[in-house]
Amino acid sequence: MNRVTFVCLTVLTATLILRQTYGQVDPTPVRAGPERAAYQPAVAAPSTTVVGGGGYGWGGGGQTPQGAALQGLSQVISAQGQYNLNTSAAAINLTEAERNQMQNDVQGVDTFWAMRESGAAARARERLRINGPMPTPEEFARRARAGAPKPLTARDMDPVSGRLNWPDALQDSSFSDQRDSVAPICAKWATYGALDFPEQKQLRDTLNGMYTDLKGQIAQIPPQSYVAAKGFLQSLLFATTNTTL
Repeated sequence: MNRVTFVCLTVLTATLILRQTYGQVDPTPVRAGPERAAYQPAVAAPSTTVVGGGGYGWGGGGQTPQGAALQGLSQVISAQGQYNLNTSAAAINLTEAERNQMQNDVQGVDTFWAMRESGAAARARERLRINGPMPTPEEFARRARAGAPKPLTARDMDPVSGRLNWPDALQDSSFSDQRDSVAPICAKWATYGALDFPEQKQLRDTLNGMYTDLKGQIAQIPPQSYVAAKGFLQSLLFATTNTTL
């Protein structure tokens, strides 16, 4: 076999092997979007070309040095093509796995927030069923005004001197020490319109003590006198310290 024949056979063999190797890939394009076709890894079937031996192909039952060289060359070319194709398929598989992982992450986040929103809606419906509609800000303000103690009047305290006109139930001798403790503090409040923290604490403790003693005498005090005395203590404490009993 001369050199020209050897070169021609080499080129022909390489062409046949490459055609067979890359001809196994599905040429159908991949569609993007929700209608994308099912993923299929691009892996070609192994080459089955027989260059020599076996009774078929070139060389018959024997093999010449040139035939052996051609066979070795064809196997090298086929292996290189198969390696390139497998490498490409591996890259495609990795990209597909990453895309699926990102989709799973997005679906997990969406599911988490959907569950939270569903739970919040269910709790809101349950609160509405048990408590009724949520009050408006105006309703809250009205309730606050209705629950606040009545303001002191000039009949309860002299606005100039701060002298208190104690209700009948609190004029008992058992409250004399507490009245004496409250009098100078109220006089200062009437003069300056405010009290420092120690004075507020002293007044708050004294009035709370009077209320405790008043409750201890509830059996001996007429109901209307008890209500009047309690309202007086509440109004005095709220006016001077902005707190309640």
